[in-house]
Amino acid sequence: MILIISVDNDTITDEICTWLSYQNKQFVRLSESQHINKVCFDFKNNIFKISIGAIEYELGDFTSVFYRNGGIYYETIPGDIDSILVDFYNSELKSISEFIYYYFRVNGVRIFGNLLTKEVNKLEVLFLAKSLGLKIPDTYILSEMNDLKQIDMSQAYITKAISEMKPIIVEYGLYLNYTHELDVNNIHNKKENIIPSLIQRKIHCLYEIRVFFFEKQVWAIATFDFSGSVDIRNIKEKDKRYLPLILPPELKKKILILAKKLALKCGTVDLLKSDEEYYFLEVNPLGQFHQVSYYGNYQIEKHIADLL
Repeated sequence: MILIISVDNDTITDEICTWLSYQNKQFVRLSESQHINKVCFDFKNNIFKISIGAIEYELGDFTSVFYRNGGIYYETIPGDIDSILVDFYNSELKSISEFIYYYFRVNGVRIFGNLLTKEVNKLEVLFLAKSLGLKIPDTYILSEMNDLKQIDMSQAYITKAISEMKPIIVEYGLYLNYTHELDVNNIHNKKENIIPSLIQRKIHCLYEIRVFFFEKQVWAIATFDFSGSVDIRNIKEKDKRYLPLILPPELKKKILILAKKLALKCGTVDLLKSDEEYYFLEVNPLGQFHQVSYYGNYQIEKHIADLL
């Protein structure tokens, strides 16, 4: 039996489930709408059961687990409950989830995806990538305008969030902190301090690269941008072109070493290709790989289903 942990309306998970059904493999998917509604753990007799809907499963029945995103979801408390009690209830459920993960790990269940490592620190990743010999853009974290004088003013720079991007809602407006080009000359003489901010030298690239790694397999596509935007997420599809790409063996090796040191079993890596160099930007443990699979014609969803 295969356990898939995902969220509702995740098209990648939908396609993997389609392949599993085609291969006649038994699986159950946990999500917000398909959650655990009963738990029965008997430590004396070593029986550990969960119920999903009307069906009961023993944890020992699961031979492999694929974590896509989200988490283990439980039935919510009915009625109007004090927020302190809700927090306590959630902390109890968190301990149960952690035990389920532990049970899978110590009982030799094959775990795919980042069930145990769901987040990474962007600065730690950059520091590690550089130590492994991956080229990164000149990077600074600054909180005083005076410190800008250490930057080469003849270069162009960008700024983006240090942490993961969070949507900000103010009244009826939605704001997303995308990557933006920074006019260093315009702010160089300002006296105000700023919150610690990430500043990177803008790389004039030939194309961007999206890499997806899963276990020891690596797939990549090149994205050509004809809009001039500094953040590919802001580019309309009509202004982009994709090609499958074979990475140099040494670069692929470094990506897999980076993944191992970060305890990541899968994820997406963003790179830039200039005239002479490959520049590492970041790794996303929950990265979307649909574009890589579709435009590279890799059928990654089938590959994952085959492993499960």
